Amino acid sequence: MSDSLWQRLKDLFVAPARLMDRVAEAPRYLIPGLIVLVVVGVFNYLTMPITGPEQMELMRDTKLMQMMPQDAWQQQYEQAMNPTPLKRALQTVGSAFSVWISMLLLGFILGFFARMSGGQGGFRQALGIVSWASLIPFGLGMVIKLPIVLMTESMYRVTLGLAAFAPGDDPLAPLHQILMAYGDFFTWWGLAVLVIGFQRVYKLGRGAAVLAVILPWVLVSAIPLGISLIMM
Repeated sequence: MSDSLWQRLKDLFVAPARLMDRVAEAPRYLIPGLIVLVVVGVFNYLTMPITGPEQMELMRDTKLMQMMPQDAWQQQYEQAMNPTPLKRALQTVGSAFSVWISMLLLGFILGFFARMSGGQGGFRQALGIVSWASLIPFGLGMVIKLPIVLMTESMYRVTLGLAAFAPGDDPLAPLHQILMAYGDFFTWWGLAVLVIGFQRVYKLGRGAAVLAVILPWVLVSAIPLGISLIMM
């Protein structure tokens, strides 16, 4: 069977174990990384006129914004409503590369934990596992979410996970933020593929693979979540 990009993408959804066997032989982590760059970049470019003003409105009563003079807040809000082409392009490129760098860092972190759990793989393979699995939340998830955001003209009230069932409609409520961080269905799907990947590539048992993936992910996700909860 050919090891083409199309075949790998197909295996990601229908036969992730087979995909990870291919990753063990040839990680090719740059390919999914470039796909993520494009998808995240397009997503952020198209939604920036929505997310900028909405973020300013939601954060208006937070501790951070209360320290800002009203005229300064109004100026930033107007700039968010009508970003210049240069600012829009720079923010688009910056956000896309930040996601890609986060993927690479997560690959090193999970590879380290997998090695500590007795795994036999290398860090290039860990980068491959994380990069291909990331196509689910940062590829498919964003493609599905984009038309919903554009239609509703809201980013923070659109969720593809447990946060949709949170009581109330305040996206800054602690419970809502926790469910946004840990309850996204596409993230869970990606985590399941990560577990399969470290089982197949690093030759770990199911329990060891789950621990090597879930524990670092929970800890890494807690950092921005904690900062957000404190600032609110």
